[in-house]
Amino acid sequence: MKTTRVVLITGATRGIGLELANQLALRGDIVYGAGRKPPSSENYRFNYLPMDLTDDRSVTDAIFRIISERSRIDVLINNAGVGQCGAVEETQIDDAKKVFETNYWGTVRTLQAVLPFMRKAGKGLIVNVSSAAGKIAIPFQAHYCASKFALEGLTEALNHELKPYGIRVVLVEPGDVGTSIWEQTDKGLVEKSAYRESLKRFLAVKEREMGASADSPASVAGEIIRIIDNRKPTFRNPVAHGAAFVLAARKLLPDGIFLKLTARNYKV
Repeated sequence: MKTTRVVLITGATRGIGLELANQLALRGDIVYGAGRKPPSSENYRFNYLPMDLTDDRSVTDAIFRIISERSRIDVLINNAGVGQCGAVEETQIDDAKKVFETNYWGTVRTLQAVLPFMRKAGKGLIVNVSSAAGKIAIPFQAHYCASKFALEGLTEALNHELKPYGIRVVLVEPGDVGTSIWEQTDKGLVEKSAYRESLKRFLAVKEREMGASADSPASVAGEIIRIIDNRKPTFRNPVAHGAAFVLAARKLLPDGIFLKLTARNYKV
């Protein structure tokens, strides 16, 4: 008999998070989908939860609302993220910090608010949605990659810390998924960039990867649900187009060869 879970998903108002929240709610889970603004469509089936991951008070208030209504949180899916595009030399430090504020520190804030309740319960599941870019550095997305590299390290350490308390921790590493994150990424510096020609070639490849060749958020959400339904999920889980192959190649190939292949792929 399936037990009804109380699930919190950040970044649930678009893309993978929206699909996850809707699919889990349809299956009978009690789902709280967090975001700064409600989903643009009214056809969502979960409990919308206002939450700004860059604001301590906003995060703690949202968590206490769930606890006051349901007394527990069984599954936390840290899915929220923002993109970034530009050369390291030309990206403003404040802009780079904004990427980390959501992708890394936002996850930390949510963890710190939820974990006391999971520890007290002696159980729980943490799912941190990283990226294939958390293991593979992509040119002109250095700060996005760095934030996901940091998330990978955080999650490995967290796995060790929480195992004695009965809390499971897993990483999900999506490849190319057709979400709005790339569309919403600022690319306004391209024409004035000293790296203009390389940037244009990179963007042409990236548009193709994030367009017709990308997996749908719905199919990726289904993959993630299969992972969290598993009583003994593996720690690291590549999902979506190309992720398993490219992550295996990164692990097996010497750095020199892999870096050349990456440069060739992005035409830099």
